[in-house]
Amino acid sequence: MFISKSSIFFPAAVLSISVAGCNVLEKGVVEDTPQNRVENRGFGGPFDKSNDSITGENGFLSNVFGGGNGSASGSVLPVNKYLWRASLDTLSFLPLASTDPFSGVIATEWGASPESQNERVRVTARVDGKELTARALDVAVFRETLTPAGAWVTASVNPATAQQVKDNILQRARELRINDIDGPKI
Repeated sequence: MFISKSSIFFPAAVLSISVAGCNVLEKGVVEDTPQNRVENRGFGGPFDKSNDSITGENGFLSNVFGGGNGSASGSVLPVNKYLWRASLDTLSFLPLASTDPFSGVIATEWGASPESQNERVRVTARVDGKELTARALDVAVFRETLTPAGAWVTASVNPATAQQVKDNILQRARELRINDIDGPKI
């Protein structure tokens, strides 16, 4: 009689996964304790009170960006939420290539103005730190021009351009902070 390896392996694998996955034999019933509530907040644990929403009052994004009741110390990210939001708002005229709130980097794609199709720009902003200060924000502007042969070549950028974008982001961050304190103006 021939017994294949798969006929032995498959039932053993299913049994192992079943026992390891449910973990009922070790833990039994999980009690509703304050420690269990803290450990499971916002991640869908058995005592998650975030109304099953990623954006709800106590949802994951609300906790990450410092809102809701689940975050007493504000943002859990290493970046200032006002500078982050202001950077996204200010750079919204260009398509986004990538955003990483954990490293604080926002990179745009190349974008051209309708008035100047032979020139395109790309911007990278980096929010570094939790303070709402100019030192916590770096902006780099890159520019390319189109040659008559149809190739894009790197062109110089006026240093005042990056400073102007940075100033616009800082101004927007201040507005967001004031609105957050005073509430929206009607």
